[in-house]
Order: sequence, then C-alpha cells, then structure tokens
Amino acid sequence: MRNIAFPNLLKTFREYVLMTAGLLIYSFGWIACIKPMEVAAGGGTGLAMIVSHTAAEMWGVDIRIGTVFLTINAFLLLLSGLTVGWNFGFKTLFCIVVASGFMALMEPYFMVHYPPSGDVLGLDDKLLTIILGALLAGAGMAVCFTAGGATGGTDIVAKIFHKYWGVAYGKVIIYTDILIIGSTLLVGYGLSDVVYGYIVTVVVGTSVDLLMAGSQQSNQIFIVTADYDRMAEAILHEADRGVTLIDATGGYSRHEIRIVMVVCYKRDAGHVLRIARDVDPKAFVTIASVSGTYGEGFRKLTQLR
Repeated sequence: MRNIAFPNLLKTFREYVLMTAGLLIYSFGWIACIKPMEVAAGGGTGLAMIVSHTAAEMWGVDIRIGTVFLTINAFLLLLSGLTVGWNFGFKTLFCIVVASGFMALMEPYFMVHYPPSGDVLGLDDKLLTIILGALLAGAGMAVCFTAGGATGGTDIVAKIFHKYWGVAYGKVIIYTDILIIGSTLLVGYGLSDVVYGYIVTVVVGTSVDLLMAGSQQSNQIFIVTADYDRMAEAILHEADRGVTLIDATGGYSRHEIRIVMVVCYKRDAGHVLRIARDVDPKAFVTIASVSGTYGEGFRKLTQLR
C-alpha cells in the first residue's frame, strides 16, 4: 500500500509545485511589467487591473488587484457552479487563491520601486515592457495548464456559454477579451492603452499556444491499451472529455483490440496523458495536432463559413 501511495503523493506534490511556480511567473509578468504601464488588458487579471485602476482614478478607492482578481473569480465560480455544475475541481480553486496571494504580495513592492512613469526592469520602452510581461504571463499559464491547473477568469465564462448556447470556447474568450479591453475607453483609458491591451492579449495567447505544443487548437490522442474500458471511463469522468472506441486488429498478433480515441483542446491534452499513464503505464499513446475540430463539444459545423 505504501509503495502505491508514495508515487501518487510525489506526483501530486510535483504538480502543485509546478502550478505554484507557474502562478508566480504569471503574477510577476502582470504586476511587475504590465500593471506599471497602466494599459488595458483582457482576461480575469486584465479585468481586475481595470477595476482597480478605475476605482483609484474615479472614486479615490485603493483596491489591490489580487483582491479584485479573487472576488471576480469567486463570483464566476459561484455562477458556474449554479449553472454548469460544481465540477471545476480543487486545482482551479488552488490556482485562483495562490495567484491572488502572489499579486497581493507583489503589488505594494512594485508600486514603490517601479512607478508608471519610470523604467520597468531596466526597459525604457513601454512596448517592450508589456511584451515581456505578456510573455511571462503566457509562460506561467502554460506551466500551470501542464500541471492540470487553470487560472479561471474568461475560461469560466466560456464554459457557461458553451453549455447553454454551444459557442466554442476559443470564440467566447476572444470576444470577451475584445469587449473588456474596448470598454476601457469609457472609464478613462486612451486609444493607445487599448491597442497595447490587444497586443498583450495576442502575445499571452500565442506564447501559451507555443509552449503547450504548437499553435493548433486541438489534439487527437490515440491510446492502445488492453484495459480500454477503464481507460475510457477515467477520461470521461476525470477529464470530462468524450471518448470513442475504435475496433482494430493487431498487425503482428492478429488479436482483436480497441483503440481509445480522444479529441480535446490542447490545454487538456496533458491531463488526458496523465490519466492514460495512471490507468496503464504500458499503454501505447500517440498525439497529433488537429487543424480543425467540429461537432459536439467543439465548434459547430453550422458555423463554417
């Protein structure tokens, strides 16, 4: 029993260490680089920055970004639980709380040492600074996703829209970011700040894509295992992804087998692979990039242009 439990404990510990490291990088990118430049940005963290900035400029109320980030995500998680279901998992809660904590700890320091009018991290160019911050934020998100975590924000909104209206996750996230950044023109941000915000959003998304196995939107995973029933059940319930069982014949053994096929978003591929490893460490697994995915759980065929 101890021999079985210890590897699982070690794996879980490693995942939480990775998530914590990723969240540290993520928070540093936002607070040390993007926030001092006072630009608009998308996502949950960008919205938290906008709310914090607006409260200070228009009402003279000092609200820390970490506090706003935690409040926004708590509301979205509650809304998600009431509408979609309470299936977001402890890792999501962990990431939201830890990211909020890191932001709350970093913000007072960088407000003093890196004022908006000065150089940030030795860079004297605003564009370079926000690009660096976006790259760090994207890298931190990628590390977090790899360990099975999530930073909440617009991902939660996308989940709700997808369930009730069938809108693709990626489309909801893009439109939400465009709306959040564009709306800052109404609360005192300038047009240049909005443009910088769109640059931040593009760089963060692109860096996550590149670090999470390319810029493809989806991955197709084939798993060859004798324990295909348990594999399928584990992926269905733990990863919440659809599974297809394909009848096949071994070319050498001529034995009848079944292949477990999973198509998922690239951010979920690491989770599926960890499940496959836990169910059958000797499974034969292939993973390929998919340029387009349509149907249940993804973009609808009727949305094709």
